[in-house]
Amino acid sequence: MISNCQIKIKLNTDMNFEAGIRFIVFLIIFGVINYLMMLTRYENDIKKKKLLQHKKISRLYPKGSFIF
Repeated sequence: MISNCQIKIKLNTDMNFEAGIRFIVFLIIFGVINYLMMLTRYENDIKKKKLLQHKKISRLYPKGSFIF
């Protein structure tokens, strides 16, 4: 019978470290891409709001008037 049972687990720390670094790099790349997509969406929304505002203002003035 085995009276003193010890299980030794050898962790491959190099592999774990490499996987951790890859995961961090993936998160950074994913975050940058997400930020750029949200930034372009925000800029497009601002352009649409500005165009809509110009249309609403142009209705207040007679046709042929020039608005900057």
